Parts: sequence; C-alpha cells; structure tokens
Amino acid sequence: MNSYRIASALTLTAVLAACGSSVPLADTKPAAAAPNVLNLAPAPAASLIAGNFYCELGNRVDVASSANGEVKLTWKGRAYTMTTVSTTTGAVRLEDKASGLVWIQIPAKSMLLNSKQGQQLANECKVR
Repeated sequence: MNSYRIASALTLTAVLAACGSSVPLADTKPAAAAPNVLNLAPAPAASLIAGNFYCELGNRVDVASSANGEVKLTWKGRAYTMTTVSTTTGAVRLEDKASGLVWIQIPAKSMLLNSKQGQQLANECKVR
C-alpha cells in the first residue's frame, strides 16, 4: 500500500509539472518576470473529449461541453463548471478554482486532481 502512495505521489508531481499551467491555481503575488530564454509559448490545445470516463479503482468522471463553450464535469454526483487553462504542452487542462479540481486530458488518458489537497482523485480515465 505504501508503494502505491509513493507511485501516486510521483505520478501526480510529474503530471502537474508536465502541464505547465500559465495561470496560478492560488491567488499569489506575481513573481518577478524572468526572461523567456526558451521562447515558450502556449501550445495549441488538443480538442476536449467529452463523455463518460471510466477510471482506475471504479471511479467515473463525466465531462460535457455546451454550445456556448461551457464545460461541466461531474464527479461523485456533483457538477462543477470548469475553466479552460492554456498550457505549454498542448494538453487539455480544466480547472474549478473554488473546489480545486483540475482535469487533465492527454491522448493516452485523463486524470482528475485536487490541487488544494495535492491529491490524485482519478487516474487512467478513458472513454468507453
């Protein structure tokens, strides 16, 4: 069980680092601007995949987008309105700042994180 927690923590750390959000999750004072020596610009985001996602450990996440661009994520019977956040990797990243939920989609899988608690809530999520 302990090795599972370590592996989960390492996966969460790697995913958050890879997503490279250009928008901070918490209200903080902006750091002094560093020169962009690598000339990184936000990558074009992949298209959002909506549907019913089935994840490890029997978890389920439902993602629905409306015609006006609003994205609703349902987790454990509760709906959240998600905001799109640009990334430098091109991954789809959605956030709900009030709850701390972060939904990340990459071509191979998706995952749900709680940024306030630093927890991975659902991993290996795929549409069936």
